[in-house]
Amino acid sequence: MEVRRIAALAIGSLLAAGLAALLPDLPFPIRFLLVAAAAGLTALQLSVSIQAAERRENTLRETQRRLEEAEQHGEDAARRVREEAQKQQAQTKEKLAAFYSKTSHSLRVPISVVQGYADLLSSGLIQDEGVRREYLNKIRERTEYMSTVLGQLLAEARVQTDFSIACWDRFDLVELLRQITDDMQEAAQKLGTTIRLVSEVRRLSFEGDRTRLTRAFYNILENSLKYMNAAGCVTVTLSVVEDKQVFLVFKDNGAGMDREEAEHVFELNYQGSNGIQGNGMGLYLVYVTALAHHGSVSARSAPGSGMTIRMLLPLEQERQGEKG
Repeated sequence: MEVRRIAALAIGSLLAAGLAALLPDLPFPIRFLLVAAAAGLTALQLSVSIQAAERRENTLRETQRRLEEAEQHGEDAARRVREEAQKQQAQTKEKLAAFYSKTSHSLRVPISVVQGYADLLSSGLIQDEGVRREYLNKIRERTEYMSTVLGQLLAEARVQTDFSIACWDRFDLVELLRQITDDMQEAAQKLGTTIRLVSEVRRLSFEGDRTRLTRAFYNILENSLKYMNAAGCVTVTLSVVEDKQVFLVFKDNGAGMDREEAEHVFELNYQGSNGIQGNGMGLYLVYVTALAHHGSVSARSAPGSGMTIRMLLPLEQERQGEKG
């Protein structure tokens, strides 16, 4: 459009100038008007050309600006993609580290129990066939437990949650605690420590996740043995509260810790000041297991007075309105 306007003005200017030059007999006023018209059209053509050039320059600058903005946006987008990728990589590493820690915490004790019974059987010292069958049954039970734990850990890694239970079991809680404390006796004796189970009832029907509670109880006892820093005693006490809840107390007479520190022991990845390396995962699993059972758990301690962990769990989950 601008080219046509400029061309029209140029043609008009040339016609006016040509008429003034080619027709010398025209009256002076008419020749003057033609020359003036030619000059005016030339000036208008120049003005239009300048405006067109300015618009082209502005357009070029705007295009350049938009290109630069696009490049900048592209760099910003690329940076955001890199940052998001780095964030996801860090989160993946953290999740893998948590998974490895859970696996280690859950399987270390039962593996050592299986190894202990296997060593006894292979030593030839156990001649009694009844005892041999008992040890074989214990190895089978611990192996089944480890297989169940691995399956559950893989499921937890997929759904990234520990705060719900998919399937509720009914079992004897006293028998479960007796089995766990018996399994831990050998490890405790190597440290000069004994583990006692005190229960006001001989049997107690309980509804919950047997595998997760087993893992939690192992973690509590292992934590006590690890941080007592001296020979001593760990006492596990079970009592029933108003026929509705079970009250579990795990108490050791070890070195203990400050009350303020004890308030944080259930936090994920919490590291205490006792100088013993840990990953802050064991008691966190105890905490989420208690919450998953609609219960609660707390810790009390003082320097020189050992550690006491108290867990309160409902006996019947259907009374919580969320039976699985």
